[in-house]
Amino acid sequence: MTSTPSNSTADGRVRRELDLVDLVAIAWTQRLFIILITLLLFIPLAVAAYMSLTPTFTAGSRLLVIMDDEDLTPGAAGAGGEFMFDQIMQSEADLLASEEVRRRMLIELTGEADPEQLKSLGEGFGVSRAPNASFLIATFKNPDPVVAANTVNAIVDAYLRYRVELLTGGYEGGIQARLDAAERDAQAAQRALRAFLAENDITDFETELNSALGRLANLQGRKLEADADAAQARALAQALEQRLENIPQTIELYVENSVTGQLLDLQVRQAELMARYQPDAPPVIAVQREIEALERFVEEGRANGQGQRRTGVNPIWQELESSRLQQESNAAGQARLAASLNAQLREARAEVDRLRDLQSDYERLTRAVDARSAAADQLSVQAADALARRDMPPGGADAIRIVSRATPPVQASSKRKLAVMAVGVLAGGVALLLGLIRGYVVSVRHEPAPRSPSPQNPPSQHEPNAAPTPQYGASEPPPQRAPLPVLARVSDTR
Repeated sequence: MTSTPSNSTADGRVRRELDLVDLVAIAWTQRLFIILITLLLFIPLAVAAYMSLTPTFTAGSRLLVIMDDEDLTPGAAGAGGEFMFDQIMQSEADLLASEEVRRRMLIELTGEADPEQLKSLGEGFGVSRAPNASFLIATFKNPDPVVAANTVNAIVDAYLRYRVELLTGGYEGGIQARLDAAERDAQAAQRALRAFLAENDITDFETELNSALGRLANLQGRKLEADADAAQARALAQALEQRLENIPQTIELYVENSVTGQLLDLQVRQAELMARYQPDAPPVIAVQREIEALERFVEEGRANGQGQRRTGVNPIWQELESSRLQQESNAAGQARLAASLNAQLREARAEVDRLRDLQSDYERLTRAVDARSAAADQLSVQAADALARRDMPPGGADAIRIVSRATPPVQASSKRKLAVMAVGVLAGGVALLLGLIRGYVVSVRHEPAPRSPSPQNPPSQHEPNAAPTPQYGASEPPPQRAPLPVLARVSDTR
């Protein structure tokens, strides 16, 4: 039992592999068929493409972007310290090509924005710009040149009005509305701050907080000073008390006797007698002898320690005791002052803690007041600037200047040639494919079947080029070999 090879037909004929030369030969044999099919496909398709593609006119308008920080007219979109030139130009191009501009143009012209008209405007309108240039080129394509020019001019005018409204807050006072809202917010923030201060019995939070902190620091210093003075007074009182222990409390003040008095009396009497008598008078001599005897008594010391004694408080002890009592009094006074300062210190610390607990809310309300006031100030400046800008005609002294308005173009552009060429290529390709298929079918149908070698006449074993025949069993079929791919045409001649 034998099987048919994969490159053989059902009737036993072997299919011949085709290469590029065969394909060219088949195409050449079918040249008339290919030309006929090409003409049958090309003519109707080319006519249809030519009729369906109508020429369009492209009208354009050129705009110049001027970036001047001193100009009061509406600045370029996205202008500022954080934006570069290309970003500003791209912002203006996107704004010009936005659907909002086309919608506003349709509303201004027709009173409504039809979706189909918006779609057609979006398909025909385009914005381009030259590299490293401040020019924007707006174009519109339409079969009618007048319609194309008028549409471009209308879109540019709508763009100029819209950008002024967008950058300055609008002709209807949009910036003023934001300014009013910002002022209301600022007033509300100020009222909230005043209510917070009144609720917590505070007149000026910063002043009261600084005053409370200063008072707290002063009380702390005074308390430390009072404690130090009290400790010093107590130490001095203890030192005086220790010194008083070694000093007697009372001492002998003086001793009174009549010896000195009698001596003085005798001397007085002698002076009286001398005034009346001569020095050698007996009364004078008698008084003189008494005086001399009394003086010898005193000189001998027999009168010392004799007489009336008088004692009293020791003045040194009394002075030291007075100093001790004064230091104890000072210590007690400083202690009472320290206690009073300690109470005041607790009150001051409680006040400082209360103010610090309220500080976060106060700072939050203060930040709100500052931020909203700053926003209101900024919007006030913008409102004045917008008022000055709105008084200028758009496009006249604007940051966007119209260099050239669109005029009806004279020359139209069309894609008919490209469409006809594409149709020709398509028709030729389809005709070539059909011709190759037809030629291949015809060649296979008329190709004669090759004669297979007879099994009764096997190749002789004595032929030099005969391949050895492998031996197989009776029931074992010979193995089938896969056909080798044909890489090139090989001649059959030896």
